[in-house]
Amino acid sequence: MATSLYERGFFINRSFEELSHVEPRAVQEVIRNFKKSGANILHTNTFNATRTKLTEHGLQDNLAIIVEKSASLALEVAGDDAFVLGLLGPLGVLVEPLGPTSLQEAEDMYAEIVCPLEKAGVHGYAINALHDFNELECAIRTVKRMSEKPLFVNIGLHENLKTSYGHTLPQFAELAKKYKIDVIGVCGEVGPSTMLTAIEQLRPLTDRPIMALPNAGLPRYVNDQYIYLCNPDYIGKFAKRYIQAGALIVGGHSGVYDSHIRAIANSIKMVQHQTEIAFKQDLPSLIQPIVDKPTNVKPLTERSKLGAALYNGEKVATVELVPPSLADFAKFESRCRELEEGGIKFVNIPDGARAMARVNSLQLAAHVQRNFKLEAIPHLTCRDRNLIGLQSDILGAHIAGVRNILLITGDPPKLGNNPGATAVYDVDSIGLTHIVSRMNHGLDIGGSATNYPTAFVIGAAMNPTARNIELESRRFKYKVEAGCDYAITQPIYNLETYKRYIEEIGDIKIPVIMGIWPLVSLRNAEFLKYEVPGVDVPDWVVEEMKKAGDSKDEALKRGVDIAIRTMEQAKNIVSGFQVSAPFNRADVAIKVIKSIF
Repeated sequence: MATSLYERGFFINRSFEELSHVEPRAVQEVIRNFKKSGANILHTNTFNATRTKLTEHGLQDNLAIIVEKSASLALEVAGDDAFVLGLLGPLGVLVEPLGPTSLQEAEDMYAEIVCPLEKAGVHGYAINALHDFNELECAIRTVKRMSEKPLFVNIGLHENLKTSYGHTLPQFAELAKKYKIDVIGVCGEVGPSTMLTAIEQLRPLTDRPIMALPNAGLPRYVNDQYIYLCNPDYIGKFAKRYIQAGALIVGGHSGVYDSHIRAIANSIKMVQHQTEIAFKQDLPSLIQPIVDKPTNVKPLTERSKLGAALYNGEKVATVELVPPSLADFAKFESRCRELEEGGIKFVNIPDGARAMARVNSLQLAAHVQRNFKLEAIPHLTCRDRNLIGLQSDILGAHIAGVRNILLITGDPPKLGNNPGATAVYDVDSIGLTHIVSRMNHGLDIGGSATNYPTAFVIGAAMNPTARNIELESRRFKYKVEAGCDYAITQPIYNLETYKRYIEEIGDIKIPVIMGIWPLVSLRNAEFLKYEVPGVDVPDWVVEEMKKAGDSKDEALKRGVDIAIRTMEQAKNIVSGFQVSAPFNRADVAIKVIKSIF
């Protein structure tokens, strides 16, 4: 659909789904040409009609109108001799546990598409090109809950016959059985040849009818646009082979024109009598695709000194130093030397804290470990890098000798001094934890063996002071399930808040390092209370700092006393402390730590 509309002069920077509402003749002409070419199953023009994707064009309030109009156009063309499927595609957001969108929110987003499709009277539904099976199950449950009409599900696969998140054909077959899907298949991402392999491997895994929707080859980027190079005859030849391999329905996905559909229809006519193919009972075991087995993860004690200390139940003390700008680099090294001489073993290095540009945390961590007797714990945010960049930086850090890492989502750019910067957030901290954990198992994000298992000690942020404790505790549980080895909290000033949070998350036993931020002034306390996200400074702390008056020494003394008092009360219920060096005053952090350790 999109390819044909693009050829008619509609540019890719607009919503093709909106065209059903504002340019209905063009959309209907495309659908009509597909039908004339031999298609007897038609899709509605709703693949990207999700709230998230329509919002990018300011069209979110027109979702129901666009979807219902798309269905009406297809139904009008179909008449009595074609079947119309209401088409659902990816939401355009990451669903838990990989992203911040809850399963219920995902189902609600699909429901607002299914509702107008059902109202318009589509004959069935198609869910196409989803890679994350958590999201896929949300879509399936929504359709099953709202309609009794047939459901076709076609997943997206890569050349390795896995989805982007490592899901396999056997897993897909099990999912189809679980939900009693009417027709299953594969669509897009791959060309005709790989599609044939997928059909051959899927057929013996299921008793469901199978559908094949290949792309018109793999796209080439030419003159600022993607071009699909497979001619109709080539796809037509493969259509015949799909039927012979056990597919019951053949069509097309990206890059497919009505000429491709005509070639498919003509080719299929020659083998229409082959509607049933017998398979040996033991065939699945012979052709089931190889699923790469994870490598055994290196024991925590062998990954780093931090890992060994946490595993052995030792109390950990680490100091957080904000990365410098280039002009302050010598001062940063001086503070590291001060920590080294003060007997500190670990140093935390934030990644663009408060969305401000600083020296790269991973590279700085490698530098610290090369030049000082300190083991670094760099933070890594999801804000500034896409999935490729994240994986590349992680591998680079591993090669440079970095073994500890704290994975966080990251503050949005608008909080920093570069508010015009764009945020990436391909994944959030939960998804990134999944990725690094897979890398520790010798697998890439798609589940393929890398032959190079990493050995990171994976940390996660914990926010006991979050406003929505239920949501925060659920997200933390996902981080633990994803593979984190320990947690570091936001700065804690109210121990009762921390205890309530620990009760909320229940029986989750990983080491927790409590964040401590010694205050140096009333202004410092008020800044943390009102301007730093995720930090809860009780009123009594502010009042305590007020008592210092204008005396800097007295303010520092009171701030240190508050920190020490909190640590004394918490030392038996946490695995250690991360003490922030206020305004990079390493001496203050050392003083606080020495009072307890």
